Parts: sequence; C-alpha cells; structure tokens
Amino acid sequence: MKMTEQLKTMLEQKKNLRKYLFIRAFLLSDNNDISLDEFPFYGNWKKEKLDDTYYAYVHNTQHIYHVDVDGKTFFLFGHAYNPFTMEIDENKILKRIAEHYNTDTYWDFVDEMTGLFVYGVIDENGVHFINDPSGMQSACYSYINGNFYISSHPQLIGDICHLTMSDTAKEYVAYKWYYRVMGPYLPADLTPFDEVKRIVPDISYTFKDGKITHKRFYPIKTITECKNDEEYQAVIKEAADILKNNMELVSLKWKKPAISLTGGIDSNTTFAAANGIYDRFTAFSYLSAEKESIDVVAAKNIARKFGVKHTVYEIPPTTDTLKNYEEFVEIIDHNNGYVARGNDNEYRKRVYLIEHLDADVEVKSWVSETIRAYWYKHYGRKSMPKLSPKLYRNLYKIFITNRRLAHKTDKLFEQYIKDFEYDKIPEQYPTADIHYNEVTWGSWGGLNISEMKIYADITMIYNNRKFLDLLFRVPLEYRISDQHHLDMKKILNKKLYDMNIRVVNMKETNTRAFLLNVIFTANSILP
Repeated sequence: MKMTEQLKTMLEQKKNLRKYLFIRAFLLSDNNDISLDEFPFYGNWKKEKLDDTYYAYVHNTQHIYHVDVDGKTFFLFGHAYNPFTMEIDENKILKRIAEHYNTDTYWDFVDEMTGLFVYGVIDENGVHFINDPSGMQSACYSYINGNFYISSHPQLIGDICHLTMSDTAKEYVAYKWYYRVMGPYLPADLTPFDEVKRIVPDISYTFKDGKITHKRFYPIKTITECKNDEEYQAVIKEAADILKNNMELVSLKWKKPAISLTGGIDSNTTFAAANGIYDRFTAFSYLSAEKESIDVVAAKNIARKFGVKHTVYEIPPTTDTLKNYEEFVEIIDHNNGYVARGNDNEYRKRVYLIEHLDADVEVKSWVSETIRAYWYKHYGRKSMPKLSPKLYRNLYKIFITNRRLAHKTDKLFEQYIKDFEYDKIPEQYPTADIHYNEVTWGSWGGLNISEMKIYADITMIYNNRKFLDLLFRVPLEYRISDQHHLDMKKILNKKLYDMNIRVVNMKETNTRAFLLNVIFTANSILP
C-alpha cells in the first residue's frame, strides 16, 4: 500500500504520465459504481454496457467487441483474427462463433482465432470466459464483496477493492531464486492477491450466483503422431499456411506493423511468413548488451536481403538520457502488481521504446516455444518424468536449499493439477509442453507482455490453438531439434532458408543444458 501511495503522489505531480497506468488494460464487472475519473483510471478509460448486469471498462488504448445473438452476448477484449476465413473484424468473428454456440463444433470455431484476447459469453447460465491459447493476454478473475471481476491486471482489481499482497506472494517474491528459471512469476494460478486468480489457458470458466467453476476444454481429444514423411510434410505445409495467412491479416489489421527480428529461428520463421508482402512491414532489433550484437547483425542481413526497412534501437547503457525513467519504473512495477521487478536493462528497453518505436504493433515471435519442446532443450533431455506436483515444481523454480518452500510449492501444484484436470490430457501432449504453455507462458509470458504493451500493441502469429495442436503431431525428436521450424521456413521463404542464418539462444547451449539438468535431477531426487 505504501508503494501505491507513493505512485499516487507522483502521478499528482506528473499528470501526463497517468495514461500509462494500466495502459491497454480492461475490466469486466457487474459493479456499476466504479468512478473512471479517479485513481487508477484518471479519465483515461471508457465504459460500455454489455447487458442488463455487466459492464466493460477499457483503457483508451484497448478494445472491447461484443455482439448480441439470440439473447446471448458474445464479447472479446483485445484483438483476434482468423487465418482460416481471413477475417480481421472481431465482431464478424464473434458472430461466426455465435452461430455454433452450444453445438459439438463450438470449440473448433473458437480455436480458429489468433491473437491476444479474453473471449466470453453471457447467457442465462452465467458468464463463460477463456483467454487466448497461451495466455499471452494476461487475465484474472475474482468475486469480492458481492461483485464479479475479470481483468487484464490483478493489481487493477486490487486497487479497486483495496487488496493487500498475500503472504504467499510475498514469500515467493522474497525467495532468492525467484528471479531464476524464466524470470519472476508466481506458481500455479496464483496472483499477488489471495482473492484473485489467474485465468489458465485451455480452461473454460463460468461465473453464476456468486460461484466460479471451471472445466478443461483442451487438450482432451487424442491425436495421431505423423507416421511417415508424407503425413509430416502435410502437417508442415498446413502449419506454414496458417502462419502465412496470419501475417497477411496482421498487415491488413494494423497500419504500421513491425517485426521484432533477431537471428533466432522463431523470428526467422515469422519473417519468412511475410514473404510476398514485405512492403507492408518494417523490422526492428534492439541492442542493449554486447551479446545481442550477433542477433542485430543477422537481422540486418535478413532485412537487407529482402528489402525491408530495418531499425536498430540502441538502448542507452545508463538512464541519464531517458526522460521520466524512475517514474516509468514506478508505473511498470505497479502495473505488474510488484511481483516482477525487472532488471535495469529491461526497464531501459521499455522506457526507450515508449519514445522511439515507430510502429503501432510489434509482431513478436513468442509461443512457438510450446511446440519447440522448450523444456527438453533447456535441460538437455530427450524425455521427462511423468506428471506430478514435483515435476511441475522443478519446472517452476530451484528449491534445493529451501525444502520447506519446495514442499509448499508441491502442495500448490498438487491442488492445481487436480483442479485443472491435467490427468485427463492425452499422452500425445507431453506434460512438460503443457506446463510450458499453461503455467510458464500463461503466468510469466502474459505478465511480460503486459509490461511490453506500455510502448505498443503486440501480436503473435503462433498464438493459435489449431496451429499448436497441428504441430503436436510432429514427433518429439523433430520438435526438440527444430526440424519442423526449419521445414516451415523452407516452405515460406526458400531464399531465407538458404541463407542458413540461425543464432542459438545462449540458454540453449549444451554445456548450460547439462548443468541445468544436474540441478533438475538433484531437485527431483531430494525429498
């Protein structure tokens, strides 16, 4: 609360920065008494009535779409586009989904959406809601003092309802290894507040009569792994087509889309997917440390080869030239609920890009790690232990010297695994990959993207459930080696493929993976 009061005092003095507080945020609630003129809204929000009970509140930089069909309200916060119908109008996308509501094919049509969003339906049975396939749109829910809330930011609900950070959140944030293994984020579906829970990807939630229930809707059907090269090539071609269509839709949906480009295979493939329409995109890289120079050189060469304007944003090594740096850090920390204090390098990037990024959307290449078998690479493993609370704890953080917190985390994940029906997931979906998608991406990823949105909107062409599901058919060894990514890039842009550019993430080196696996194994053996 002390930090919140300090923030309020600062924003009284620098009113021009108020628009960055919960920028691109949203709120759904049956609370009609929220004042949009005071903290934390400061007149930068608008309100729309969804039905007789619920209201949508959105920051001026955010969007709410809703359509009424047969007495039901279909809504979407954020953005979505459909690579199967080539539709970019969210209202039309919602109407198409509405036509199949309560049918056996309903989820098939929901799964066609790419984007960062929270989607839901209000009907006679309550409010039903999900977030996007990998939780890149951070989202949470709560029922407090007789009012229901869905929001992009737990701290926003905390500010409205005067909540205080839970003792559990404080304990994790204070833990010395909290910032290691994918950076800072809370385990399971925790948020900074006991009263607020994270919306987990692939889970459908329902609120009715003061109660919130949930049910897994994906993945619950078995799939068949590619048996031969013919099947594999068909899968790769279909996946590549989805990416290509998504890039065309991005070019139609935004006026100034910019590809975040490195030498890595993810952004390489994103860039390849824009083949044939490169005149509609720009590209950019940032340079904030010497180790990033190899990525910048690779990105320059790629962009030059295909005539795409490429900008290198050189992040200042100090904060001296960054206007309102300390104030922006205060806002960023508050927006993330004080559970993800960043390092100076990350803050400098965000603050610098607020002023300098020349784009209305960043095309980012996250999410593909889910089907790139990231945890297997990270630990240099060809297999993973079976589903258990201990496995999920080990994939979360290192607790070798703090067994009490390790056991507490085990209990959290034991309940989490039970509540969200992980035992019902077919074996064709490796539990480590599902953990990465629903826990790591859903918590750490969404939190990071919310921070990055302080400088621009963000979209990801990989964030499509049908696309991800398709590539789960690829044999695990192909996914670990990234053969499927290389083959998609070859289809999308053969000339780029032939350049043979691939900068390997320092976190993927064999020596690092070996050492991490030693720690992982020790953490698995210890009681």
